[in-house]
Amino acid sequence: MTRTPKATIARILVALDTSPHSLAALEAASKLAAELEAELVGLFVEDTDLLRLACLPFSRELPYAHQAERRLDTSTMERALRAEAEQARRSLATLAARLQVQWTFRVVRGQVVREVLMAAQEADLIFMGQASRRGGATSRIGSTARTVAREASRTVAILRTGARLGKPVVVVFEGSGSAEAALATAARLAEEDHQNLVVLLAPPSPDQAEALEKQVLDWLKEQQFDARILALQARDSAEVLRAIQRVDGRLLVLAGDSALCTHDALDALLSRTGCPIIVAR
Repeated sequence: MTRTPKATIARILVALDTSPHSLAALEAASKLAAELEAELVGLFVEDTDLLRLACLPFSRELPYAHQAERRLDTSTMERALRAEAEQARRSLATLAARLQVQWTFRVVRGQVVREVLMAAQEADLIFMGQASRRGGATSRIGSTARTVAREASRTVAILRTGARLGKPVVVVFEGSGSAEAALATAARLAEEDHQNLVVLLAPPSPDQAEALEKQVLDWLKEQQFDARILALQARDSAEVLRAIQRVDGRLLVLAGDSALCTHDALDALLSRTGCPIIVAR
């Protein structure tokens, strides 16, 4: 079995807008970058879908309840996006300066998912808010975060407003192709504190439980790392939720090819635990 070393996280990308979820992701990404002495890269996408919408003759803007509606055109939308990008840049600069983090900020124009996926190729970890500025107040994962988590070739962290990266770090281990990558990421985020790593064993079938536990124990021994190991009674979000509550988990790591990475399962896990979810590759 090929060993996967503990994950190296040297470059963290955060996809920015000015929504509360995005700002929560920025704060968590900045703190992690400081802890790991990683570079922080902020990305703001001028959404071409919004610009196309502004060209339509029926587009209107309703700024406040007491103001009359205004015609929405391309120049107005461009100014709004530039102002939003500058606000996002200032937020990044303020946090990075306070935490003494090396940072860069880029503005690109394009389709949001495509641009984030392209930028993700040069990062080790991508931070996304649960929903974008267009998502509003929601307990469900927005389409952008969901698509990036599913399609990115790198590890993706999804956070909601008020969430913080914390410990213990809980990782679900199913023996899938990227299961060891998830274990490596969780071990890295546990920061060498062995009591802060909890491995939930979720074998595809009962007769594979013993082999799955041996795989985890072998990996931990190879990496000279200890962890609490718990066996799940079922491979579903409800069982994972119960386990997280038992251990007071503050961060959940899933393999990118996990059976728990479906839209409904991610929504349930994110909304009912409140803790960030990392989809590892």
